[in-house]
Amino acid sequence: FPTSMTEVREFLTNQLNGSCKSIPPNAVFRHDHQYGLFASKSYEEGDIIFEESPLVILSPSLTTSSLESSEKIKRQFLKSSFASSNKEAKKTKATGKDDEEKVHSTQSSLLRDLIIPSATKSQLAYEAQIHKLRGMLLAAASYAVLDQNRKSEDGNAILTTETKQKIFELYHPHVSNSGGDDGDLDDETKNAIKLAQLAVQTCNELSDPQSNLRALVDRNNNADADHSNSIKHELLRLLLVYSCNAFEGGRIYHKLSRVNHSCNPNSVVSAGGDGSSGNDSSKSQDISVLRAACRIEVGEEITISYLGKYLYAGFPIRQKNLTVNKHFNCQCDRCINATEAEDDKKPRGDLASRIPCPICHPRTGRFLDEDVMFDDDADSDDPHAFKVCYAVPQNGMTAEERNLYCPSCKGTTFANPDGSIRKKKQGMSIKYMHVAEEKVYERLAGNGTGGSDDKASQDEDVHTERDIDQQFLQMATSTCGSQHWTVHFLNLSIMEESLASFHSTLMTIGENPEEDAETMEDLFTDIAEFADGLQRAYTFASSLQLKLDPAHWLFDYTVGLARTLVGLGDEKSQKYGADWITRVENYAQKFEAQDMQKVVKAIKDAWNRGQKHSDEKEGDGPDRKRRKNH
Repeated sequence: FPTSMTEVREFLTNQLNGSCKSIPPNAVFRHDHQYGLFASKSYEEGDIIFEESPLVILSPSLTTSSLESSEKIKRQFLKSSFASSNKEAKKTKATGKDDEEKVHSTQSSLLRDLIIPSATKSQLAYEAQIHKLRGMLLAAASYAVLDQNRKSEDGNAILTTETKQKIFELYHPHVSNSGGDDGDLDDETKNAIKLAQLAVQTCNELSDPQSNLRALVDRNNNADADHSNSIKHELLRLLLVYSCNAFEGGRIYHKLSRVNHSCNPNSVVSAGGDGSSGNDSSKSQDISVLRAACRIEVGEEITISYLGKYLYAGFPIRQKNLTVNKHFNCQCDRCINATEAEDDKKPRGDLASRIPCPICHPRTGRFLDEDVMFDDDADSDDPHAFKVCYAVPQNGMTAEERNLYCPSCKGTTFANPDGSIRKKKQGMSIKYMHVAEEKVYERLAGNGTGGSDDKASQDEDVHTERDIDQQFLQMATSTCGSQHWTVHFLNLSIMEESLASFHSTLMTIGENPEEDAETMEDLFTDIAEFADGLQRAYTFASSLQLKLDPAHWLFDYTVGLARTLVGLGDEKSQKYGADWITRVENYAQKFEAQDMQKVVKAIKDAWNRGQKHSDEKEGDGPDRKRRKNH
């Protein structure tokens, strides 16, 4: 388990960076013990560590392949549990969608339209918790359907006794009974149990009385009296397993789900059913591949990130994301790294949240001076150019815990200093930063959760959302400066919309020749701004000194920019596009699917073909003829 090239070790304390012991391959795992996966051989960047198919997929969008099977999930609930079932059915009929589009529409609406009772919502502090609760309810319904059907489409049993045993061996807090004393548990474990209990209660309220989900709820609630069920509190425990171990799309793995998180991971997970690891995509759609993201030495723990893009955010946001979604406080090297580190080569504090030093660059009010705010000369080689000095916050959850240290002036700024008004003004910059981070995170986490159905309204929504993002970007830049994570995240959010605009603009060129010149001038300006923002994002990601190549975060933006430049058709733009795609060529060969590798190659080849064509034209000129005559 899982291959001869890795080994499982059990941590002897609750600290995942503490001492541990090896576990035999045939060992029985304790669900309330902490384990980790360690390398038994060295790996190079891009090496496959192992591949795995999920034990079970607890998501309607992935366990279902037809409208009929999607409806099985919905029938686990009361009809009144979904907001727009009738509306969606009428819309689908009116628009004449084919079966595949109907399935996608039905599946995507399940999570969005499941109605959570107001009394239940009032017990949850964050929108992210409500979203997670919806996912847990649909996971319970998916499990109930699988448990009821017992067979997959090819006739093989899905939830065998062995499969269930492997599922419930995965880490989840110990449950003696649903109302037991949890006084010895830490806060995050208590919160995980409370959320799972709330999910069971909500399943009881929303499930159809004749459904298998209701039967599962009843077995769970009568666990102490019902001795016929071999898994006590099956639903509660399932929801805890899902909450602590599920990957995107509700995938739960026997091996991969045991790989621990780090905010500076050495491995990544990618889909393997698309030919990225040499598999036949028609036979391995659900395979996931664990790859080394850098060199991994023998005996080193293999880690991945549970954070998605928020891996590049600051300490408080990473911790909040992990506590809400995975119910633990991260104590990896990046998170416990203090500003006062003795080794100057080691990253100090929360590098993603660095802001212009309040001592070196005093503020006249709440906002930074313009030259400090934008830091336009950051990459200048001119020794006389204006340089901004950045201070790095300590890792902490509150403003009071995030004192700033500036490597340039060697000064420390305290959030609540004693002494002069000047020092108190300097300390306020920490509080301004903290508030800006909270607002931007709420904006980003809540973005894209709704929207209108018709095309005109969608276009209007896009412009409105872009305008709001621009306002948040102005606020973040004026408060935190251009090197803070909030600025890069908002820039990338705006850039996503820009890519769609680039492509639609190129499609319209030629329809109105009188306006084409002005349109192209605006397009070139927008592309230049996009490239500048992307370059700044690469610089920011590299400055965090993570083990991951920045392309893990910025690959899609880079390919989008390169495609746009090649689409312009002129030699200069194609050359610029080839320069950008070269940045991610090595990454694509190691981590992307074969289809995307072909896209990268095609973009680069477009420049090569253009260059060859240019050389041939030049070769047919007078100089070429004279050389032939000689």
